[in-house]
Amino acid sequence: MLKRLLAFSVSMALIVGMVPAIVLADETVQQPEEPIAEAAEEKEQEETSGEQLPEESSKVSAKEKKAKKAKEVDPYIFNGSTLTINKNFSFNSKKDVPWDGIKKQITKVVVNKGVTSIGDFSFEDCENLTSVTLHAGLKTIGKNAFYKCTGIKAVSIPSSVNKIGDDAFRFCSKLGKVNIPASLTEMGNWVFADCGELSELAIADGAQVIGKGAFSSCTKLVIVSIPGSVKTIREDAFKHCENLFFLDIGYGVKTIEARAFFNCEILNDVTLPSSMTSVGDNAFEGCDKLLNIYMTSELAATIQKGVLPNKTKIVPLSKNPMTVKGKTAKVKYKKAKKKNQTVSASKVFKFSPSGTGSNLYSKVKGNKKITINKKTGKVTVKKKIKRGTYKVTVKVMSTGSQRFKASDWKKVTFKIKVR
Repeated sequence: MLKRLLAFSVSMALIVGMVPAIVLADETVQQPEEPIAEAAEEKEQEETSGEQLPEESSKVSAKEKKAKKAKEVDPYIFNGSTLTINKNFSFNSKKDVPWDGIKKQITKVVVNKGVTSIGDFSFEDCENLTSVTLHAGLKTIGKNAFYKCTGIKAVSIPSSVNKIGDDAFRFCSKLGKVNIPASLTEMGNWVFADCGELSELAIADGAQVIGKGAFSSCTKLVIVSIPGSVKTIREDAFKHCENLFFLDIGYGVKTIEARAFFNCEILNDVTLPSSMTSVGDNAFEGCDKLLNIYMTSELAATIQKGVLPNKTKIVPLSKNPMTVKGKTAKVKYKKAKKKNQTVSASKVFKFSPSGTGSNLYSKVKGNKKITINKKTGKVTVKKKIKRGTYKVTVKVMSTGSQRFKASDWKKVTFKIKVR
């Protein structure tokens, strides 16, 4: 009996001792569940990552598509009557122009934004072209660009254009109105020559040259005003402008070259500003109605035979009587703290008499925050200037007109009080 109890106890002990092992074994069997979960996470991440790739690639392809589309913009579009130019062109001859075969169908030309140059020969002989639109940003108009476009009546040249090539608008026989922008620094030969209907010409102050033969044989021109920014009037510039009656040449022009006004038959009295240093051969020959020409005695001494008609009398320019004194102008400090303040010329200068012609102003010395407009005399006091009284010295002159020469430069000091 005792033996049986001992055997039972041993058996039970063995069974109890095996339980942890079984549990452990069970746990060991369950352990792979964690790596399986991690693997699932990794798989999910890969799948998620895989889902993002198409989005990124679609973004890239969208950009590429946009860039490709930009490259694919048609250089020009023709809709049956209107020719639209979208890109710069360069041609060696009119035969190279891609729309050469449809020129007679073109009635309107639009040069879009972004185009900076109209190539040589672009619209030569487009005889039915009546409308031209040139957008801002255009810089150059090539030679023969609108040569013999006999239907154009007016052209507005953008203020961005700095160069017009030879014969660009020559023989545009119906062109009645044109402007020369202040940005123009280079003008080719015979640009507007033989435009027989041209009667309105506006040359902006800032333009620097009138090209050779530029307006030759523009027989409808009656009034021409040339600003002082034009230093040279090239040879033959207004030759055979037979109805040119009034000519105004601004102070600043220095040279008139040979035959510039040759055969301007009814040109009346002319005043050459005291800035003028030379007049070329036959410049006014054939101007039979030109009885008096006003100029400085210094320029008169350089005039050679043949420059003027035999009947023309040289009359010395009169002295310009301008006198000027400085005044004191006040500026409020509170306003000057926030923005620039402008003071009119009348508040800092007293003219007595005012002289003839426009005035020119040039700052000699003074605070850097005080500037003066060279043409209007307006004084600008820049913002954040300190309180105080400032002295500014400038030079002033009257450019002369109506047969008066330019005055001498007069030095004058005015005051600006910032309170």
